[in-house]
Amino acid sequence: MLLDGSAWFLVADGRRARLLVEPRRGADLQQSWTEEISEEDTYDPQDRPPRSFDRVGAGRHAMDKGRSLHEQEEHNFLKRIASKITDAEKHNGFEHLVIAAPPRALGMLRELLPENVRNRIRAEASKDVVGESTAQLRERLTDLLRN
Repeated sequence: MLLDGSAWFLVADGRRARLLVEPRRGADLQQSWTEEISEEDTYDPQDRPPRSFDRVGAGRHAMDKGRSLHEQEEHNFLKRIASKITDAEKHNGFEHLVIAAPPRALGMLRELLPENVRNRIRAEASKDVVGESTAQLRERLTDLLRN
């Protein structure tokens, strides 16, 4: 249970993110910012991963680390979100962090957030709730912090 300090509630998926702030326990949630995947994160349909030649023979293979271009878009977007959260943590912007995201996005965020930010995570929900209203998110936040 959170006793004092501001709590940030990050709801995200691979293409959209919202940050809601609870300045003190029991206060109304205030939407701080929203982000959507941008042009810099999207790929050109003609883009292809870099290619590598076989050591023997004429074969070539993609060097894509097993990610599709769509997954790479999501990764770039979530990396930008993690960077914003990390910068805020460096400036003591929040005491507590709660994250709600679909399982894949939640996993990527866990990987991208540094340890000092992960230490401030008080609850997580592996659900896609980006489209929910602020009132619904307030109820969800209360339930997450109660457990």
